Amino acid sequence: MLLAMAGGACTETTADDARGAVVVFAFDGHPQDTLRVEVTDPETILQAEAYVRTGQGAHIPIGPVVRGAGADPRYPFHFVADSVRLAEMTMELCDGAPMRTAAQVDELFELTGRAGKETAPYCPWSARPIAVRAAE
Repeated sequence: MLLAMAGGACTETTADDARGAVVVFAFDGHPQDTLRVEVTDPETILQAEAYVRTGQGAHIPIGPVVRGAGADPRYPFHFVADSVRLAEMTMELCDGAPMRTAAQVDELFELTGRAGKETAPYCPWSARPIAVRAAE
């Protein structure tokens, strides 16, 4: 059904950066897929940086998504930057596959009971941060 993708090199940022960061996520089982996610919550940025360094801790992005490209123009959705959090585990209601098409995004909105709404919850359980960069 759905998934977030990420990739790229890591340039450390700090949670004090008022512009936030772009966290790059990779997906288990989809190594070619990466997703760049804009994040403005300082604690989430720190958690992502810690995971990139240690490979331990919270790593699954969770939060509302909206239709339309964001920090990663390859995808027809993006997370709401100030609402992105990281979790160590999620319920099976979450999905593990990337959403590559507008139809897949629409399916997420339908399945979560958010058809016709601006946002829908998304938590790709197979995603993990692989880089954190300062937002531009």
